[in-house]
Parts: sequence; C-alpha cells; structure tokens
Amino acid sequence: MLPERSLPHAAPGPRRGLLATLVLALLCLPLSASTPVIPGPPPRLVLWAWERPEDLRFLEGRAVDVAFLLATLDLTDEDVHELPRRQPLRVPPGVALKATVRLQMVPGSSLARFNPERLEDLAQRLDVLARRHDVTALQLDFDARGSETDAYVDLLQRLRTRLPPGMSLSITGLASWCVPGGWIARAAVDEVVPQLFRMGPDAPVWRARFSRGLPPPCSGSMGLAVDEWGPVPPGVSTLYLFNPRPWTPEAFARAVAETQS
Repeated sequence: MLPERSLPHAAPGPRRGLLATLVLALLCLPLSASTPVIPGPPPRLVLWAWERPEDLRFLEGRAVDVAFLLATLDLTDEDVHELPRRQPLRVPPGVALKATVRLQMVPGSSLARFNPERLEDLAQRLDVLARRHDVTALQLDFDARGSETDAYVDLLQRLRTRLPPGMSLSITGLASWCVPGGWIARAAVDEVVPQLFRMGPDAPVWRARFSRGLPPPCSGSMGLAVDEWGPVPPGVSTLYLFNPRPWTPEAFARAVAETQS
C-alpha cells in the first residue's frame, strides 16, 4: 500500500471550508492508497527438467507444463559443439513440452564476433533441433554479456523467422535485463523468463525492485528455485520452477503449496 499523503494545513476559516479542503485532499489521493489489490489466480506452473533422469509421470491429470533440457551448444569463435540430452525423461500423455537449449560460450570466445553467416547457421541449427521433437515452444538459455546483446538480438530475429508458425520462442533472462528501456525490449521473442534465483548478494535489491511487478517484456513469466523461494510479483501468469534435485511427487506438492500460500 502506498503511504498516505500528508493533508495540507487549512487556513483558519468556517467549518464548511475546512470540510471542503479535506474532501478535495481525499479525492487527490492515488486510488492504490485506498483500493485493495485483489490477488489473481495462481500462476501456471512449468517444471524445468535438467540433465538428469526425470520421471514426471506423477503429473498425469495436472495442468503443468515441462521445459526439458534438449541440448547444450558449446560455442567458439569458429565452431559449435552439440551435447544432446543423454538422460531419460518420462512424462505422461498430454503434458505440453517445451524444449530448452543451453547456449554457452567457450572461454575466450564471444557471440559478438559471430558474423551474419555464422548467426544464420546457428539459427538454422536451433530450428532443426526444435523440429525434431513434438514440442510447443523453443526456449534458449544464454547469459549474454553486455557486448553480446546486439548479436543475440540478431540471432533471435533470424530464429524467429525460421520457426514453424505456432511455435513459441522463449528465452531465460537475468534480473538485470528486466529494466525499463533495456535491450531486451528489442528481442523478437514471445516470452522472457527472468530467473530470480542464484542472484548472489544483490538478490534482496532485485526482489524489492520487482515486488510490485516486473516491467514488460518480463512481466508475464518468471523462474524460481524450490530451494530459494521468493515472492511472486503481481502480474506473473507463468511460473517456471527449478529443482536442484530430481522432481518427486513430494517436492512438487511443496512447490504447489508455496504458490498458493
């Protein structure tokens, strides 16, 4: 709730003048100071399934999606080394699957040094990866450095034009990307998932900054870790959950309880 604004001191005069001044001051108060915030429905959950054996068949009949690590691409200035998923993933029929691809630069390399031809080749490779599986979305997990953001925006635009119609393009993001006027607004994506965990000593600062909502295009989705729970800002309709251990029915039940508390 916003702090109440101080009422102006009324000049001595008739009681009617004082009442009018008070009414005028109350009308000038922000609506948020007196209007209660009605909480919306709990966000839809998406479980991240990373590179380890995951048996998620206990999700049968639940409105939960799964974003699974499909592959990791190690990038150098000259080459791309693909590491496909090697661990089994079991999900019940009907669960919507999102394919997550981790992009990571080999030390000493930079996406900023990728020329247009290399960016086009990388976009084509990602498109081929996504089409190999029955997925509803492709999600990129890349910690772009400041010097790489222009190249990343270029890559995303090239990939967006290649993906089949109806396939959503999502990216994970750092908290520092989600500031008004930031470069992320130029990214041709359907979803930005700021990861509000493992943020180090600045975590309280960012959580306080986002406590009243995330700015677009980061406002609809966010990611949390089950071992580092934090408040979900208003306006978040999709909540991604990371578990450092394999998912179990008990861990999932605890996560659901947290979202509803």
